[in-house]
Amino acid sequence: MRNNIMYMQRYLMGQIRRIYYMALPESKEDYKKSRIYYTTADTATQTIAQLVGGTFLASLMSYCGISDANIGIISSLVSLAALSQLFLINFFKRLKKYKFLVCVTSLQRILFSVIYLIPLLAISNSMKGIIIVLLYFIGQIFVQIGLPASQDWIASLVPSRLRGKYFSIKDSVAVFVVSTTMLLAGMILDFFTKRNIVTGFILISVMIFLLTMLNVICLSKMKEPRVSYVNEHGKEMHGRLAKKAKENEIAADTESLSIWQEIKEALGNRKFRKAFTIQCIYTFSFFICAPFNASYQIKDLSLPYTFIMVIAFIANLYRIYITPKIGRLADRFGMAKMLRYSLFCLGLNFLAMALTVPGNAYLMTIVATFFSATAWSFVGIGLFGVQLDFFRSDKRMTWLTITSSVSGVLGFFVSILGGNLLDYLQKSNLMLFGSRLYAQQILNFLGFLTTLLAVCYIRFYVETEKLDTNRSDGRINI
Repeated sequence: MRNNIMYMQRYLMGQIRRIYYMALPESKEDYKKSRIYYTTADTATQTIAQLVGGTFLASLMSYCGISDANIGIISSLVSLAALSQLFLINFFKRLKKYKFLVCVTSLQRILFSVIYLIPLLAISNSMKGIIIVLLYFIGQIFVQIGLPASQDWIASLVPSRLRGKYFSIKDSVAVFVVSTTMLLAGMILDFFTKRNIVTGFILISVMIFLLTMLNVICLSKMKEPRVSYVNEHGKEMHGRLAKKAKENEIAADTESLSIWQEIKEALGNRKFRKAFTIQCIYTFSFFICAPFNASYQIKDLSLPYTFIMVIAFIANLYRIYITPKIGRLADRFGMAKMLRYSLFCLGLNFLAMALTVPGNAYLMTIVATFFSATAWSFVGIGLFGVQLDFFRSDKRMTWLTITSSVSGVLGFFVSILGGNLLDYLQKSNLMLFGSRLYAQQILNFLGFLTTLLAVCYIRFYVETEKLDTNRSDGRINI
């Protein structure tokens, strides 16, 4: 019996090593399949992110008695969780393979399915709110820990000349699935709000669980081009040979940079500073207003879930249509230029929200959603693409970690600033030309002005920078 257990243990460990540490791509077909698996995995990831954000999370927290300002701040905990990346930067540098880390951290999204079951507990609303925030924050920490590794992983699978095309197609697939799922989830919440909304929360919990499993399975099937330790013939070593090579490396590694030295070195690079600056300006413009728009639509504007989701679904069909076209334009004219146009559309979305009041809510929501769909067809792709263009390949993992963590902390504190402004403005009973002025209108106007600053910075400081093309990504190295 004991021998059988030892045999099974060794067999399972061997399978884990084969799947997570020895899955090198050996042909162009392997690269293609890995990109397809990543598209599926990322689609599940984006769907989960939507199910634990926006109107759905706002509904859950409102049910548990959490205020509008606190809902916006809690929604921004994802940004504060990014700080965990910074403290693990030296750990990331020592990793030779990212696959196992990415899969383990992705599995922790199960925590997001648990938070929708909290209303079932027979405890006070204050305790429910504390547990929701705690589980949400822990889940976001795990997500943020795996984010830079997954970004560097997919970057190594996509040739630089095809990044715009691949990422735009990937996002088109994701948007279609996400918008369809959001429409279904919105209808579920609308249906059960009039009966028993807790049942709706349970169904959303089940959806998140199934999507998490799909995400982890697809990531596990991907190949990883990174090699750990190689011998004199250029072949990757495993087992005892790799262990011995690791011991020799640790003994020889006497010049490992600290976190602050890594940050100082990064900020000393002109291209890093430019990509980092545009990320921070964008982060400020987004978090000063966007986290508070969901509760604004639900409470102040009294818009039905189904209306919001139907408009979003139609806008996302339009987004699916234009995203591949913008991606091809980015490959042709540059990531920075298309990012500039996309951020300008995001600014118009904020401006439209700033002009939205209950009297014109239905019309202005349609206008704002159109600009939002146009913007988000490329904002995320463009920011990531500019970073890949500007970051040195040997420092890419470290610089992605620094950018994500620092801008994430900035986003959290900006959302706190926005929450305090929201509280203050809501108590001030503001009037403009005899009409009531809502606090979210002012915050969205601030977001619009900051986005214009980002557009100008890209035009005069980012687009003028000469790029060094990385020709090793997406190529067979064995």
